[in-house]
Formats: sequence, C-alpha cells, structure tokens
Amino acid sequence: MSTHAPAASQEPENAVFGSGWGMTLALDGTGFYNDLIHFALKASGTDKPYQPLPYKRAKMEFAKNERSCLYPARIEHLSRGGDIENADDYVETLPLVFVESHIFSRPAHDPLGSFEHLDGKMVAYPNGSALPNFLADYNATFVPTTDETTKARMLIAGRVDHMSGSLPDNIFVFKSLGEELPPYNPNLAILRIGVGVVCHKTAENQVFVNTVNATLAKPATRAQLVALYRALGVEDRFLPRHGGGEVAEP
Repeated sequence: MSTHAPAASQEPENAVFGSGWGMTLALDGTGFYNDLIHFALKASGTDKPYQPLPYKRAKMEFAKNERSCLYPARIEHLSRGGDIENADDYVETLPLVFVESHIFSRPAHDPLGSFEHLDGKMVAYPNGSALPNFLADYNATFVPTTDETTKARMLIAGRVDHMSGSLPDNIFVFKSLGEELPPYNPNLAILRIGVGVVCHKTAENQVFVNTVNATLAKPATRAQLVALYRALGVEDRFLPRHGGGEVAEP
C-alpha cells in the first residue's frame, strides 16, 4: 500500500478563473455569466482554458498565478476594492455585460435612501467581495454568504436588513425563488460598470485580450450577443454599446 497522499489538484496557471457565486456563475459551468464567457471564448477561437471556482478561491488563484485572468472583472473595480495594487500590471477585454450594483432592502420595506442609513444595519454580501471596503464609512455589519441564493433567502427571511446585489444577476435569482425583485434605489448605486476579463499583463495574455476585443468589436458578434441576451431574458440595456468600454460611476 502506498503511503503517499494523492497529489492536490492543480488549476491551469494560464486559465481564466470564473468567480463562482451561485446560479448565475455556477461551478458546473451553467448560468448567465458562464454562457457569456463560453460564447466569447468560442467566438474568439482562443484555446485559453476557463475554470469556474468558488468566488474567494478564484480571486486567490488569480492573485498567485501571473499567467491567469479573472472573470467577470474590471481593472478599475479591482483597484478600488484593494484586490490589485498596480493597475498598469493588468490588461482587460472589452466588457461583456454592464452591471449595476445596489443595496436591496427586505420585501415590503422602503428602498435605502442613502448609504448613511446603513448605520447599525446588517448587510449580507458575498464572502470575498470588497464590499466592506467600499462601504467602510457607514457603520454597517457585513454578513458574509457563500452564494447568491443563500443571500437572497436571508433577506426574504428577515435575517438581515439589506443585501448587496447586482443586476441583471438578481433578476435570475429572485425569479428562481418565485419572488419579486426586492426594493432598491435605482439612483443609489455602489457602482455601474462594464465587466469582462482582467488578465495579468503578459505577452500571452495581451494576445488573448487583443483577440477577444477584435471579436467583440465585430458587428456580427454584437448581433449574436443581442440574440443571446434576448434568449436568456436579459434586457438590452445590460449589453455594453460599441464594445462597451464606457463606465459610469455613482
């Protein structure tokens, strides 16, 4: 009998790591965000591997593997959240989706009027997210959760006062639970940003990013993305325009 322990599984060092958080980016490769990245990689003809991992682990693997990439992400967002130090060391694709991040209130409660109203409140958020860094000045208690469905159920059950969440993600989550989208203030966004793939700046990754960007810029690719969005029931407003490089901050 061998006394050697089995070798630990190794993730591809040059992979695009998907930060899985639940049904919209599931570890089995299903969900809205997985559909988008699979489309982009196939349309671009790249052989770069894609590996969904648990949210926190994906960010850890990205941090330690200098040939790797992270999805969905944006350099500016990673910088603001303290996940990366020098933005010049990274390159990114054009966005695949335009995301709005909000604070949602319990069903039948008023939307949050201002971030100051978080004082003394409990807010559910994804474990590993930089949300506590973004909202550090507002004296809220942040409750980490392992996936987006758990987070939604905590809010519905009244176990927390609020939850952080993104659109279009939560449209899928609450629909799956048979619930209406909970109250939120559309004018009070944590961020509004286009997200795609962020990579460490290497010659290999620069070629990858250039290839993906050239593909996304083609009118035929955009037409295919419009069809994919509509097939998935996602409004066109979440599809970045003209390659989608624009970013609107709150």
